[in-house]
Amino acid sequence: MTNDEIKKLHIIQTKNVKHLKKAMKNLTMDINNSLLKGDNFKVGIKTKFYCLLYSALSESQFLQILYTPYGFMYSEIQKIQKEKAIFDKWKLMVDLAIKKIGDYTTNNYLEDKRGKLKSIIYEYIEDPQLLRNKIAHGQWVHALNRKNTKENKNITSKIENLNVVEISKWFEVHQYLCFIIRDLIQSPSKGFHNNYWVNLTSLEAFLDKSKNWTVEKRIEDIKRKYNNRPEKV
Repeated sequence: MTNDEIKKLHIIQTKNVKHLKKAMKNLTMDINNSLLKGDNFKVGIKTKFYCLLYSALSESQFLQILYTPYGFMYSEIQKIQKEKAIFDKWKLMVDLAIKKIGDYTTNNYLEDKRGKLKSIIYEYIEDPQLLRNKIAHGQWVHALNRKNTKENKNITSKIENLNVVEISKWFEVHQYLCFIIRDLIQSPSKGFHNNYWVNLTSLEAFLDKSKNWTVEKRIEDIKRKYNNRPEKV
């Protein structure tokens, strides 16, 4: 695959990502409307779709970053694509991207950054992907174990507790992750060091700000905005 072919794929994936972000925004508004009406059944259905849409966007952004122009060599792209699980692809992408800066096996600074990125991948890509797989296979209320021989009560509980606020937080964290990895690929010698701490600090500030967000508070905010709308004459 040539650099021009990789660039064309990046352009295509950028269009996919933009479309999915628009879909996320519209579905968020739709869920907010159902929350305002107190229609819990519709909220539950749409939240499941929201989870599926999040994973779709995550995979789309993965390919967008993978095909960053003049980023990875084609041999590196092939190596990443050979990994079976999407979260393993993300992890290998991080490893190969960090190697553009230096050897993380002998550099504590790089190993620390690698560890932080992989912990984000685990919490905001690997875990949501597991829920996505259960939902995609029709396990919307009760999750089964891998062999489908009994219920997995831990996953059942996670599916039951899915909500628009939590998934919205996934989305925001995911964007910061993408910023950081893109900096690694596009400008490993300068951009990563300049922007890593900015993005990480912003991410930590967001996590601190959002740690007490709840569905109940969102409903209050929606009602407040609804009641403060100017009346049409």
